[in-house]
Amino acid sequence: MLRNLYLLGLVFLLSTSSLLAQVGAGTLKGKLTDSETGEPLPFVNIVLQSGDQQVAGGSTDFDGNYTIKPIPPGSYNVLISYVGYNAKRIEGVIINNSKITFLDIDMDSGIKLTEFEVVEYSVPLIDKDGGSTGGTVTREDIARMPGRSATSIAATVGGVQETSGGDISIRGARTDNTYYYIDGIKVRGSSNLPKAAIEEVSVLTGGIPANYGDATGGIIAITTRGASSQYFGSIDVLTSGFANEDGDGIGLDRFSQTQVEGVISGPLIWKKDAEGNKDKPLIGFFASGNYRDFLDGRPTIGNYRIKQSVKDQLVNNPLDFSLINFDVNPSADVYINDQGELVNATVVSPSVQGISNSEFLNSSDWEEVPARQNDRQQGVSATLKFDVATAPNFDVSFGGTYDWEKDNLYNYENSLLNAQNNGESTDQTWRAFGRFTQRFNSDAVQGEEEGLIKNAFYSIMVDYSRRERVRQDPIHKDKLFNYGYVGSFETQTAPNYRFRQDTSAFGFYQEGLREIATTFTPSEVNSDLASYTSALYNYYNELGFVPRTLNDIQAAGGLINGQAAPSVYGLYNAIGRPYNNYAFFNQNQFRITGSGSADIGDHAITLGFEFEQYTERNFGANPIELWIQARGLANRHLQEFDKSSVANQFDVNGTTFFTYDRINDLASQTTFDRNLRISLGMDPNGSELINVDGLDPDVFELDMFSADELLRQGGTSSLVNYYGYDYKGNVLTGSRPTIVDFFNERDENGVLTRPIAAFEPVYIAGYIMDKFAFDDIIFNVGVRIDRFDANQSVLKDKYVIGDARTAGEIRNADPESNLFFGELPNNVGDDWVVYVNDLQNPTAINGYRDDETWYNAQGVVISDPRAIKTASGIAPLLRDPSAVGENLTSDAFEDYKPQINVMPRVSFSFPISDEAVFFAHYDILTQRPTGQNITNPADYLFIQNLGNRAVNNPNLRPTKTIDYELGFQQVLSRSSSLKISAFYRETRDEIQARRLLEAFPVTYTSFDNFDFGTTKGLTLTYDLRRTGNITLRLAYTLQFASATGSSAGSSLNLVNSGEPNLRVIFPTDRDQRHVFVGTFDYRYGSGKDYNGPTIGGSQIFANAGLNLVGNLGTGTPYSQQQRATGEAFINTAGSPQLEGTVNGSRLPTQFRINAQIDKSFQLKFGKEGEEQKQASLNVYLLINNLLNTQNIFGVYRYTGNADDDGYLASPQFAPGIESQIDPQSFRDMYALKVATPFNYSSPRTIQLGVRLDF
Repeated sequence: MLRNLYLLGLVFLLSTSSLLAQVGAGTLKGKLTDSETGEPLPFVNIVLQSGDQQVAGGSTDFDGNYTIKPIPPGSYNVLISYVGYNAKRIEGVIINNSKITFLDIDMDSGIKLTEFEVVEYSVPLIDKDGGSTGGTVTREDIARMPGRSATSIAATVGGVQETSGGDISIRGARTDNTYYYIDGIKVRGSSNLPKAAIEEVSVLTGGIPANYGDATGGIIAITTRGASSQYFGSIDVLTSGFANEDGDGIGLDRFSQTQVEGVISGPLIWKKDAEGNKDKPLIGFFASGNYRDFLDGRPTIGNYRIKQSVKDQLVNNPLDFSLINFDVNPSADVYINDQGELVNATVVSPSVQGISNSEFLNSSDWEEVPARQNDRQQGVSATLKFDVATAPNFDVSFGGTYDWEKDNLYNYENSLLNAQNNGESTDQTWRAFGRFTQRFNSDAVQGEEEGLIKNAFYSIMVDYSRRERVRQDPIHKDKLFNYGYVGSFETQTAPNYRFRQDTSAFGFYQEGLREIATTFTPSEVNSDLASYTSALYNYYNELGFVPRTLNDIQAAGGLINGQAAPSVYGLYNAIGRPYNNYAFFNQNQFRITGSGSADIGDHAITLGFEFEQYTERNFGANPIELWIQARGLANRHLQEFDKSSVANQFDVNGTTFFTYDRINDLASQTTFDRNLRISLGMDPNGSELINVDGLDPDVFELDMFSADELLRQGGTSSLVNYYGYDYKGNVLTGSRPTIVDFFNERDENGVLTRPIAAFEPVYIAGYIMDKFAFDDIIFNVGVRIDRFDANQSVLKDKYVIGDARTAGEIRNADPESNLFFGELPNNVGDDWVVYVNDLQNPTAINGYRDDETWYNAQGVVISDPRAIKTASGIAPLLRDPSAVGENLTSDAFEDYKPQINVMPRVSFSFPISDEAVFFAHYDILTQRPTGQNITNPADYLFIQNLGNRAVNNPNLRPTKTIDYELGFQQVLSRSSSLKISAFYRETRDEIQARRLLEAFPVTYTSFDNFDFGTTKGLTLTYDLRRTGNITLRLAYTLQFASATGSSAGSSLNLVNSGEPNLRVIFPTDRDQRHVFVGTFDYRYGSGKDYNGPTIGGSQIFANAGLNLVGNLGTGTPYSQQQRATGEAFINTAGSPQLEGTVNGSRLPTQFRINAQIDKSFQLKFGKEGEEQKQASLNVYLLINNLLNTQNIFGVYRYTGNADDDGYLASPQFAPGIESQIDPQSFRDMYALKVATPFNYSSPRTIQLGVRLDF
């Protein structure tokens, strides 16, 4: 008894984290009986083996029952031995993630002590542990399927919808409501794995047990393969062809996709017996790797590029110039030239107009190409896992995964003319984990009383994940001033004089400086951009002139530093435009998870908790315009002259000239100017002018600027955005900055540094589960408690960006103070915000607000808050009316209040016979906000400059889903079954954009827990096991997904146009009513199992097969609009107006089949006998979109067509089209742009693969 209490206490004590009890582990359970008498067999030894290595074991109790857990998912051999009975080995027993595998065994009496009766395991047609719904695909099936990613494999499960972008939606949920786990690690970043490393993919669509949390859609759990006691390996090469010298693909298709994959596994260290011979493996390993190189990662149709000969002409001659007129107007201003002669300041100056030659292109100037240009993707994925068998009841496993990917960022606006300037993204993710599991031996022993507690174990895991991403121009990288550099400009200036004659003055007095000539030296940094300006200078030289100013250059079509080439008709980026983004991103996740479990009587009790500390940092810059900011900040304090005192006077040809000294207003000197002077070795307090455009870009550094100089009063003009880094891009170290630091912290020069802390939320969860049987009904009952702390500052009041007073303060104010406004209405709550008649000098109360409800001064509810506005706008009663806008202080903020959610989970399955089972579940699920919730105090500081740009809401709460399901599964034949389930989901507090009308100091757009939705549906799954040559799995899902919004940003256009948020539900973008998914496998055996055709006695199709994965789905909804709005423009020409109802129209039905055809050959090496080695060579053909179906993924809302938005045919746009420089060129280019290839699915791709298993 004491022993049992000790074990129970130890299990509860060591349950110091969650998700392993067992995320990624399964259970084997059953009963052993005598095959003749049916009597239970007690104390029978049962061992699970993977290869020759024992993984787990146990024995039956007095009634012949046994339970073995935890067991990693996979395929095992089960060995049973008992005195007086023939030993038995059942091969290929499948253990699934978080599931019970039931295996009842009959034993034959006998005395064959050295031989095993071998039985092939057959997976049961019905799942008795059916409270959770979804599906599991094991390694054997994965190897035969055409899909090579966990996502594509998961999409074959009923209720799972794969979007056109490759994301997963489970039962109508948003795609970010699906969470991935790899070996129990919650995935941050890429889930890429080598296909050969995947042991199984398990999808939970409903009945999610309490050991899973933080997901309101579903769970995709990926288990990788473990170590083996025997050495094995494989190498797999898959390719469609290669790229030629011109960068075009040649081979089976035109997309040049190649992958090389390898696997190796085996023992590292052996445990030896007393004689020094190898006994059993002590440490085993499994390693896999994948290298991929894709010319085009997302094949499309309808790709075009400018012909090379035409492009060369445009680079050499980008502009066509014309002379408009000469400026010969006289002026009173004069300057003195180098020869000491007086010159009229408006000396003859040509007015030139430059027109881009790209605006004369037509359809004969471009050509169709099969693949997207400059879209190469390269990647490496790897896994490494070690299993350590320290003792029979101790398991230690550690390892990790790694994924690196470099992707040229395809930009449709670049595709025609400027593909060579696509950006580059480098993304790497790595994870490491260590897991320790201890089982306590509680098997029944003959002659002893059976204990109360059995199968006790605990498991602890620590994992760490890190993701890093860099986006940049592949040439300029982190040299930010290279992005917008055209060349060196030297502007010649001269003092500008004007004649004055009065009682106090007679002569020419200096007015300022006159720019008289600007020379240009082109740079090779952006040679295509420099060619625009060089062409202009060539034209000026032909006229015998030179541009006087930078403004003259811009006006004539030339480019200066900080200016990219303008787009062509607003449709395509012009040749030479650099990728205008430099950004890096960092995520770190540290988790401790663990659990304890024990069978107490008939109850399998599991409890545990999870701790997660997540850190996210981000820095981004828009580097091209850094030149504009530098030019504007330099010399700002030297703009005026001291005209109160003549500094110098001199005569020229008998005329007196008076000059002034420049005023050196150091109080207005910018941080950038001062730091630049120091960097150049100049006197920081000097008055010498700096020619920014004449400096080399390597001179400049980002840290020359102050934070405010780069933020540029927020909005779209901001040059940087950051959190977790300082404004220069350096990681913040030391103590974590607070909101007070953002508003107050200064450097040694007294300049505000504006630090913004990294996003570091803390997530803690605990759960308890009980799985038990009652009158043949299997219950899984649990409760999970999540605590989420965003760990950041949030606005005290989203409607007031400031520090407002409440009614309670007014009610309790001294009657003699300026806060006393008389008696307040009795119904006014103390926490209501007070609005007054004047922001600065309030004398009366205009109204109140209680969260979202507005009241007038009498405490009566009003529907329109404009009723309590003043003449100058809404006026809350502020503690400090001056602390608003750019004078905002930290008093407007408070700490985030942690959110605690309790989630009961109940599921059960009721086998009514060996051939039928009912199942049902009820779940409450919650999920932390997945975006739009990171504090950026700069947004609030410059809130009045943001326009319609949406602001994050750091005060978002977790979303919630309530899930119900009822189902039935029935065996139809000895090899087939049918499962039917009906489900209903209700989602609450989903995130949606909203407009906060009459917020102070300005109405603005943000996000809120505003959405509500429901999903109801029916799933039918037909499972036909191997019958003859055929295996078939079919799933049909009928689904109605409705909500007040489809995504966090789906209402942005609506609210920014002044319309209120929709509060009625409508079909979401994921409302695909009917979906059929099928997996068909036709396969021949070999030898005596071969039943195919023969030629000359040769089994020509031995070990050959065909695997087809098909998907047929009705179209998803979209909203029609009343008129064309120019969707092909980079910036859409107008705001859409809804036609009919939201999402009232449907896309066409979609159909797709992927196929893999393969044949295996058995190879033998070496001499005949025991030393002969064997290997298997598998040759396969992988065909995606077998029928080359042209599915339509998107249409234009006005026409309903995929390649025409109606703009060119709309009468209201005809005058604008005719006014273009070349109307026909515009029409051709617009028609080309509007026929975007992304409205269609990928065409057929064909790849040939060879895999050698040894």
